[in-house]
Amino acid sequence: MLIRRMDDTQLSDAYGIRYQQLYPHGGEELAPWGVGRAVVEPGGSTEPHEHTENEVFVFLSGTGTMTIGDESCPVDASTSVLIPAGSRHHVANTSATERLVFLSVYWPAEHGPIDL
Repeated sequence: MLIRRMDDTQLSDAYGIRYQQLYPHGGEELAPWGVGRAVVEPGGSTEPHEHTENEVFVFLSGTGTMTIGDESCPVDASTSVLIPAGSRHHVANTSATERLVFLSVYWPAEHGPIDL
C-alpha cells in the first residue's frame, strides 16, 4: 500500500503554481499514469504549456477559468476537463480570496491525441 498525504508542506513550484506529485512517486510498476495535486493561489494561473501526455483536471475547490487553445470555460468543484496531448492550455484562479485546487491525472498518448 502506498499512501500519500496531501499536505501543503509537500507542494513545490511547477508550471507557475504549487504542485504535489502523488503518484507514481514510487509504484511506477503499478499504473501507467500519474496524478498530482495542484494549488493555484488567488489571482494566479498556470503557465501556458503543452506536453505529450493526455491529462484530466478534476477541480476540488475554488473557481477559475480553463483555457485550451482558443477555448475558455469557467471551472469550479463540479468540473472536470479532458486535455488532449499536444493542446496548449492553462488555468487561472478568478477568486481574489480562495485557492483553486485540482487533481491532475495524466497518461502517455501512445495512440496519438484524443479526438474530441
